[in-house]
Amino acid sequence: MVTVLYRQRHGFDVRIFTREHGPAHVHVFRAEKHVKVNLKPIQFSHNKGFSSRELRQIRELLSDHMELILSEWERLYPEKR
Repeated sequence: MVTVLYRQRHGFDVRIFTREHGPAHVHVFRAEKHVKVNLKPIQFSHNKGFSSRELRQIRELLSDHMELILSEWERLYPEKR
């Protein structure tokens, strides 16, 4: 697992698991909460505990750092763009 953003705005950690599958996505954590987020377009799945307000905050965080996040995904998985 690679942490792309650590304890960012509102305390979210954004991670990419190793041995992943496409499409490009990340996992966002805070405390005991977790959500998987597809990146193109931003789409939530497997939400475990985040409120709609927190999901809006996550969407904003990912949008603000999308270039960095996608470059890290492509570095890890050049064949899974």
